[in-house]
Amino acid sequence: MEKHLVFLMMIWMTCKVSTLYSQDISGLHLQGTMPGTLLNPAMPLNKKINISLGSFAVAGGTNGPSVNEMTSKNQDGKRYLDIDKLNANLDESHDIYATSNIRTIDAAVKIGSFVLMGGHGFRADANLRYTADLVNLASYGNAPYIGKTLELGPVADVMAYNELYLGAQKTSGRFTIGLKAKLLYGISNISTESSDVKFTTSDEYYQLQFKNNYILRSSGLLRYNGIDSITIDQSYISFDNLFYNNRGLAVDLGVAFQVNKNFLISASALDLGSIKWDFFPRKYSSIGTFSFEGVDLVDYIVDSTLSVKDTLLDLIKVKSEIETYSTTLNNTFTLGGRYTKDNWNFNLLYMMRNQYGIRNHALSVSVLRKIWVFDLGIQYRLAKNDYSAIGFYTKLNLGPFAAYIGADNVVGMFKPLDSKSASVRFGSLLQF
Repeated sequence: MEKHLVFLMMIWMTCKVSTLYSQDISGLHLQGTMPGTLLNPAMPLNKKINISLGSFAVAGGTNGPSVNEMTSKNQDGKRYLDIDKLNANLDESHDIYATSNIRTIDAAVKIGSFVLMGGHGFRADANLRYTADLVNLASYGNAPYIGKTLELGPVADVMAYNELYLGAQKTSGRFTIGLKAKLLYGISNISTESSDVKFTTSDEYYQLQFKNNYILRSSGLLRYNGIDSITIDQSYISFDNLFYNNRGLAVDLGVAFQVNKNFLISASALDLGSIKWDFFPRKYSSIGTFSFEGVDLVDYIVDSTLSVKDTLLDLIKVKSEIETYSTTLNNTFTLGGRYTKDNWNFNLLYMMRNQYGIRNHALSVSVLRKIWVFDLGIQYRLAKNDYSAIGFYTKLNLGPFAAYIGADNVVGMFKPLDSKSASVRFGSLLQF
C-alpha cells in the first residue's frame, strides 16, 4: 500500500496543475494596454492614461503522462492506477509545473513620445521533476533491478515573491524601446541545488546502497524533521514580510518596430535578475555512500521493537545548516508580430521560458475581431507533447473601462483527464 503513495501524490498534483499550465500568450490580445507591457515593456500604449486593476493569471501543467495515460477503469467503472500503462508512457524524467501572476495595479502616463509606468505584482512558480527510475522502484520494488543502479533524486523548486517596478518607454520614429527596473522581495523558496541519488541492489548478497550528492535549500517554507517527516509550512506564504526580507533586483527589456501602419514586430527579455534569500535560510545536504547490509536475524527475534524500515531511514544522513543563498528568476524571451486590418487583428508569437533550468518553447497564432463593444479572439498554441491547445479571449469595452477574460486549451476543459496544459487570465482596465 505504501509504495503506491508516490503515485497517488503524482496523480493529485497532475490533476491540480494540468488544468492550469501554459505560457501567458493572452498578452497577444492586450497590446496597447498595460497588461500588454507585461509581455513586452516596449509594446506601444494607445491612450494617455493607462491603468490595469486587479488582474489575475494562473497557468500550469505537465510534460509527463496525463491522468488517462496512467489510470484505467475496472469492470465496475471505477478508476485505478494502472502501473504498466503508466510506465509505458514514461520518459527518463518528467515535470509538473505551475505559475501565477497576481497584479494589484499597473499604471502608465504617456507624454508625447515618452511613457512613464509603474506597478506591483505577486509572482509564484513551482516545479517538481520525478524520474522514471523512482516510479519503477515504487511500482515493482527493487527485485527487477538487482545489479543495476537507479537514479532516484527528485527535483523540487518553488519561488514566491513580490515585485515593485518603475519603467519607461521611448518612441523614436518607428522604434519603441522599453525598460522596467524591478525591486523584488522574496516570500518563500525551495531550491534543489543538486539531485544526484543513486540506488543499487547488489547481485551478491542483495545489499542496498545509496550514493548521494543531494543538496536542497529553503527559505521559510520547508520543515525537515527526518526522512519520513518533511512538511511544507504554508504559513510563510503571506504578505506579512511584504517589503522586508529576501531582496533582489531584475529588469525587463523590450523593443518594437512599426514596419508600416498595419504591421508591428516586437521582441522582449523578461525577468532578468535574482533574489538573495536570507529569511530562515536552510541548507539540507545528504552527501556520501550509505550501505544497508541487512538485519541480524537473532537481534530481530530478540528485539520486538526492531524495525527494518526505521533502520533504513536512519541509514541516510542529512545535514542541516543555516546559510544564505541566491536564486535566479525564471526568465522569458519572446519574438512576435501583429498585423491589423480594419476590425481584424492577426498575431504570431514565439516564446521561450526558462523555468528552473528547463526550457519550454511555445509557438502561438491568434486572430481577433472587433464586434460592437466586444473584442473576440481565438488562438492556437503549439508546444512539446501538447498539440491541441485552442484558447479563447473576450473583452468588453465600455468607454474608458474594459474587462477581459481569456483561457487556453478549451478542449482540455471538456476533457480534463486527457489534458496536459491550460491557463486562465482576467482583469479590468481604465484608459483615457
